[in-house]
Amino acid sequence: MYMPLQLRLTGFYLVLLISALTCFGLLIERQATRRAYDDLDQTLSSRAASVQLGKMLVSPGTVPSIIPGIAGVGTEGVAIEILDRDMHLLASTDSNPANIMQPSLQGSKGSPIPWDKQAVQTLLRQTTADYSYSQRSVYSTVTYQGQQIRVYSTTNNTFGRIHIIQTARSEQSVELALTNLRLILWGTGSLIVVCAALGGWLLMRGVLLRVRHLTMTARAITQKQHFSQRVVLSTHSGDELSQLAATFNTMLDQLEHLYHYQQRFIADASHELRAPITSIRCNLDLLTQADSLAPEERREALADTKDEAERMGRLVNDLLTLAHADASSHLLQPDLQQQRMHQIDLDSLILEVFRQYRPGDDKKGHPRLLLQDITPVQVLGNGDQLKQALVALVDNALKYTPADGTVTLRLTLDGSWCVVSVRDTGPGIAPEDISHIFERFYRSVQGRTQDGSGLGLAIARSIVMEHKGTLHVESVPGQGSTFTICLPLKAS
Repeated sequence: MYMPLQLRLTGFYLVLLISALTCFGLLIERQATRRAYDDLDQTLSSRAASVQLGKMLVSPGTVPSIIPGIAGVGTEGVAIEILDRDMHLLASTDSNPANIMQPSLQGSKGSPIPWDKQAVQTLLRQTTADYSYSQRSVYSTVTYQGQQIRVYSTTNNTFGRIHIIQTARSEQSVELALTNLRLILWGTGSLIVVCAALGGWLLMRGVLLRVRHLTMTARAITQKQHFSQRVVLSTHSGDELSQLAATFNTMLDQLEHLYHYQQRFIADASHELRAPITSIRCNLDLLTQADSLAPEERREALADTKDEAERMGRLVNDLLTLAHADASSHLLQPDLQQQRMHQIDLDSLILEVFRQYRPGDDKKGHPRLLLQDITPVQVLGNGDQLKQALVALVDNALKYTPADGTVTLRLTLDGSWCVVSVRDTGPGIAPEDISHIFERFYRSVQGRTQDGSGLGLAIARSIVMEHKGTLHVESVPGQGSTFTICLPLKAS
C-alpha cells in the first residue's frame, strides 16, 4: 500500500516521540509513587514515635483515653490506636474534627479495633518468640469504608508492659495527588504529541516541497530537453537541500554545455561530411555520361572522387580516434589502461616524426623543420598514439607557417616531467581563439583558409590526457605559437 513519504516520516517521528514520552512518564510516575508512599510511611512512623516519646500511655484505670489529634480517615490527620497484648484499646485519637481540643470516647466510634488485626498478631507472635525484647514494626494496607488505609504497627515496652501502637492514614490524598500527576503527564504528553505532529508535518511538508520542486524541474527538462532551466531555491541557508540544488544546477550547466557541444559537433560533422559526399556524387553523375566525356575529363573526375573519398576516410578515422579516446577515458579501468602502456623512447619517436616531415625542408615553398635540445627520455605510453599527437602538432605548425619560417622541435626535462614543445614562426593565434582551438571541428577565421577538419588538435589533446599529461599553447599574434606537451616520466 502506497503511503506518502511525508506521512511515513511524520509517523516514524511520532512513534519515537510517543515511546520516549511514555518511558519518561512511567519513570516519573514510578518515582513519584515511591516518594509519596515513602513520605506517608515516614509520617506514620514519626507519629508513632511521638506517642512513645511523649509517654501518652496511661494507667489501666483511665482507659480508653483520648489522644488529641485528627483521626478521620478522610482527613489529613493520623489515627492512632494503642492496644495491649489482648488487643484491648488503651487509647486512640478523636475522629471528630470539630472537637479536636476536647477529647472524648467518641473518637473511636466506628473505627476498627485494631486497624490491622493480622499485623498485631504477627507482632505479638514475634515478640513472644524473642527471649529478649526488641522493638518490631510492620507496614500494611487495609480497606476501610471503601478507602485504602495505610497502617503502621509497632511494639512498645513503656512501663515494662508490651503495647501495640498502630498509626493509620488514608491513601486517598496520595492517590489523588498521583492521579493529578498522571493527568498532568498525559495532558502535557498529548499536547506535546499534537504540537510535534503538527510541527513535524509542516516541517516535512516544507522539506519535501523543495524536493518535489527538484523533481518537477528534472521532469520538465527530461520532457522538453530545456537544459537552460534551473532550480530556483534559496541557497543562503547552506543546508543540505540548498547544497543539493546548487549541485543540481551545476550538473545542469555541464549538461547544457555538453548538449550544445554535441549539437555543434553533429552539425560540424555533417557539414564536413556533406562536402566530400556532394563532390563524389557530382563526379559520379558526371561519369555516368562517360560516352560523351573526353578521356582527360574522365581521369580528372576519377581523381577528384578519389581525393574526396580519401578526405572523407581521414575524417571518419579522426572521428573514430576521438570516440576511442573518449571510450578509453570513461569505460576502461585504470589497470586495463595500464596494460596498454609500454616503455617507449620519446626522443626516438620525435626523430621519426622529424624524418617523416624532413623532406619538406629541401623543397622550396615549405618552412624549415629543426631539432633543438633533444634529451633522451623514456616514458610509459602508447607509441602509436603519441606519434599521432606529435604528427598532428607538427602538421598544424607546418600548415600555418610561411615558407620562410621555421618549426622547431624540443624535448627537455623538468623535474619528474618531460616537456615536448613545437614552436613555429607563423601568424599566431588570436586571443579570442586560444580557448577554443582544442575543441572538435573548431576552426578560426584564419584556419578556414587551410585544408583540414578541425580535429587534429582535439585528437592530440585527447591522447595526451589519456597519458596523464597536459597540452597547452602560448601564442603571440604576428610572432608565432608554441604548443607544449608535458608527460610524466612515471605512470600516475
